[in-house]
Amino acid sequence: MLSIKELKLGDIIQVDGHPGYFGKIEEITIRYTVIRTLDLRQVVIPNMELISNPIKTYSSEELVKLHTMIPVSYDTDLDQAMSIMIESTNSLDIVRQKTSTKAFIMQYGDAGVEIKIFFWVDPNCGLPQEYIIGDVNQAIIA
Repeated sequence: MLSIKELKLGDIIQVDGHPGYFGKIEEITIRYTVIRTLDLRQVVIPNMELISNPIKTYSSEELVKLHTMIPVSYDTDLDQAMSIMIESTNSLDIVRQKTSTKAFIMQYGDAGVEIKIFFWVDPNCGLPQEYIIGDVNQAIIA
């Protein structure tokens, strides 16, 4: 682990696995890596976990593109709905490159249409991807 250049002190990472972890790297040793989670808990992760599970490194990118799916009924004005979704998404401070936020019709289902919203965020904001998507979803349905 000490020789992996992709991970360094201060990086914000998400370790997939059971359980998964999200936090800032505070220490890297030969046997373990210590991260500080959002709720300020210190978690010691054996390096074997880091080797055997996928790791998302948020600190290495300036911006990351995320998306969410929003279902709407068939009687909805789709152009207006997509416009409102883009506007609602862009109203959040966490969203960057607001001119790049896009909405697309993804599929038609039994109950309605699914619209996918793509948006850009700063991965170093300290929030897990699921929180950011939840904030976007809440802004859209509000």
